[in-house]
Amino acid sequence: MTARRVTTVLFDFAWTLFARDSERWVGNAAASIDRTLAVGEAHRIAGDFAELLRETATDPAHIARDLDPRVWDRAILAVLEQIPGVDQALASAMHETHAEAVEPYADTVATLSALRDSGVRIGVVSNVGWDIRTCFARHGLDGYVDAFVLSYEVGFVKPDPLIWVAALETLDAAPGQTLMVGDHPAGDGGSVAAGIPALILPMVDSPAQKRGFEYVLRLAQVPS
Repeated sequence: MTARRVTTVLFDFAWTLFARDSERWVGNAAASIDRTLAVGEAHRIAGDFAELLRETATDPAHIARDLDPRVWDRAILAVLEQIPGVDQALASAMHETHAEAVEPYADTVATLSALRDSGVRIGVVSNVGWDIRTCFARHGLDGYVDAFVLSYEVGFVKPDPLIWVAALETLDAAPGQTLMVGDHPAGDGGSVAAGIPALILPMVDSPAQKRGFEYVLRLAQVPS
């Protein structure tokens, strides 16, 4: 990666740039239906949800959820209802508030700003069935992103290389000068089949923590 300068960085969305505040998300959803949760239960439920989504991210049986918002809604409710302690009422309340509880990691803003200031183009490549642009706009980060390549809009789901081909075409980027950053080895690592090196970061649960983006800036030769 040091021989050719990185001109474009592609990021995954969930558990890469953003994560859900478990206490805020599950706690507020439970409060909205007058449900009392045990100590630590909100964190456990949110963790179970994250793990279920990761486990099914590349499962052919679940690809449809990332191609159609109507299927996404039904599928996410079904995933939520698989979690111990989550009934239909709590699942519905969590689904209704999931977007509002999404927060950027502690080093997301600084990283996007540093990349942009250095002239590096930024794309977001996500398997998702809803418009995540609202989350970026809510936190004033939409202006940092040059292109959103969302599975339900382009018709391809990671690890299908065609989703990265679409990203390269949209950003007019060369694969050898592009870096993919994500959290899922099988899903985000699929960029390699499109000629794009991948940086897979270990899972970090809380958006209050740093995500480890110093590695991104180092590979892109951008001052931190």
